[in-house]
Amino acid sequence: YRVTAPASSDRDHENAARPQRRPPAHPSRVEPARAIAVVRADPDRITVGDAATMRCTDELLRLLMTRYRDAEAPLGRAIHPMTTVPVGLAIDAAIEAVGGYRLEVTTLRYASFSMDAPTSNRRPLEATARVEAVGRRHVEVACTVTEGVRTILTGRFGLVRVVRGRAAPLGSLTGAVPASPKAART
Repeated sequence: YRVTAPASSDRDHENAARPQRRPPAHPSRVEPARAIAVVRADPDRITVGDAATMRCTDELLRLLMTRYRDAEAPLGRAIHPMTTVPVGLAIDAAIEAVGGYRLEVTTLRYASFSMDAPTSNRRPLEATARVEAVGRRHVEVACTVTEGVRTILTGRFGLVRVVRGRAAPLGSLTGAVPASPKAART
């Protein structure tokens, strides 16, 4: 078989006839998810019962479900946004419940979740996470993602702190809230 390239004048003509596939400059003004409630017994420790709620606008799902210009498929087709956006929001809420990025317990070690309903792509999602168990190297967080009153996802997420590529002991980051010196004297 012999493959020949078209002459440069033919190639230039073909490229000129093709429409450009550039995304719009600003397809959306998608805001990042934000914490709307955080309840922690001690900001410097991870304790059972610590909780956080994160909210994500519907803009992100709409952006990922939209086909731009002459694209063959929506922007987010290969990443399954109706699943990955709620799961990602749940993970963010779990991270926030264990102290956010400040305490560095941010790496997902394991997850188990159930998609209870599809998203509508028309209302904000809220993820509420609560610390359920604290181990030597991991924290287990239960999370529920809702859209209004409808439950979208329920799950459990295990987070670890990684140091030099390995899950590190949590040490002083965990435990019961220490009694104040005043309470210990009475």
